[in-house]
Amino acid sequence: MALRLQLAPRALRTLCGCSSSMRVRVQYELGALAAGLPLDGPLGRGSAGLVVLDSGFRVRYRLEPDHGLLRLTHVQAPQAR
Repeated sequence: MALRLQLAPRALRTLCGCSSSMRVRVQYELGALAAGLPLDGPLGRGSAGLVVLDSGFRVRYRLEPDHGLLRLTHVQAPQAR
């Protein structure tokens, strides 16, 4: 199933505050999430959850297969060390 990503305004603002190279990296990781590749296990139908991407970003999502959407409800940047 092909999915479209939909970002909540707050998630979009978080990503806009990142460097372009980091946005590209996160874009690839979000693409893998949307494709259902196992980042933290496969996505189930009608599921919601939290994944931590390899880049360290924490992403809360809600899968809506009837609408073909993967809604990213919250994106949190990794903590600076």
